Amino acid sequence: MFIVFEGIDGSGKTTLAKLLFETFQKRGIKVFLTREPYDKNLRKTVLDRDLNPWGETFIFLGDRNLHVRELIKPKLEEGFTVISDRFYLSTLAYQGFGRSLDLELLKELNIKAIEGLKPDITFLLDIDADTALERISKSRNTLERFEKKDFLNKVREGFLKLAKEENNVVILDAKKHIYQLLGEVLSHIDNYFRKNLL
Repeated sequence: MFIVFEGIDGSGKTTLAKLLFETFQKRGIKVFLTREPYDKNLRKTVLDRDLNPWGETFIFLGDRNLHVRELIKPKLEEGFTVISDRFYLSTLAYQGFGRSLDLELLKELNIKAIEGLKPDITFLLDIDADTALERISKSRNTLERFEKKDFLNKVREGFLKLAKEENNVVILDAKKHIYQLLGEVLSHIDNYFRKNLL
């Protein structure tokens, strides 16, 4: 099973992905936790360099293709449940809606990058930009280039529009307590198993 967490910066998706991973481990489920960018140095590279939106996009797409080929597909074939913090909807939301690139072209390029691999379930943690930025400011002193209110509002709107187009996206209210969200995630996963695997 392939599970993805999406959302704007500060939505809590990283924390929730880790909690789900730990819960699965305690239940004895073969599980692997990963994140994008796959290359740990890539985010810093993108933030530190003066890249245009397409240059930024091609770096993320190349990284995603490696992620799929080198890690996600092999782990799924080995029988692992794979949990990823971000996947292709992030590029469509951030570069498509946030950076105003051609959305249809981005979708076509992403299809090639993911080589047909789509998540079984994508959990979209929805939160307003003000709350997200307040959370970020409590955890560190400086904001990164992507962490601006107007930009995050566009990205959030993009995520919500994309969620309507996809048949595997579950929208969660990210203002809820993290353990309440974990309960909702586990309930949705149980429902998925009942509908598709039993």
